[in-house]
Amino acid sequence: MVIKEITNRRSIRSYKKIRPSKDLIIELIKAAQFAPNSHHNRSWEFIVVTDNRTKKQFYELLGKNCLLEAPIIIVPLIDATQSTSPTEDISVASENIFIQATYLGLGTVWNNIRKPKDRKEIKKILKIPKKFMLINLIPVGYPKTVRRAHLETDFDPKKIHKETF
Repeated sequence: MVIKEITNRRSIRSYKKIRPSKDLIIELIKAAQFAPNSHHNRSWEFIVVTDNRTKKQFYELLGKNCLLEAPIIIVPLIDATQSTSPTEDISVASENIFIQATYLGLGTVWNNIRKPKDRKEIKKILKIPKKFMLINLIPVGYPKTVRRAHLETDFDPKKIHKETF
């Protein structure tokens, strides 16, 4: 593997109460801003949520315990009037956050916001302008437990097809 963080990266849903420093969060968002994006529009914005009342509102809406437990939640946004591929741009930026978090000893997990009514409610809670789109929330923190890295045996060469399926 080119970088061990790809094999070490696992979804983390349980966090220690220690809040990562502001500098570490900046490193995560810097990694996100260096992600590939459509037409190099760089139309991302990121909200860093630490307020427990806001996290409780997320939990009540989405029912995910990790939203209560994580010391920080990053909300990636994209200006949908600027990006020609907003879902993809958010996804690639989010993946960069995950890889950088692993490098820094932090844990993350993707939390989908599938329902339009949930997206609308989160936009209302965070006072996000209409032109911005969101698809996920990213809890961030120090993992309570360490999960094993992916093993070479997790790779399945049968999933590779040549020329046609």
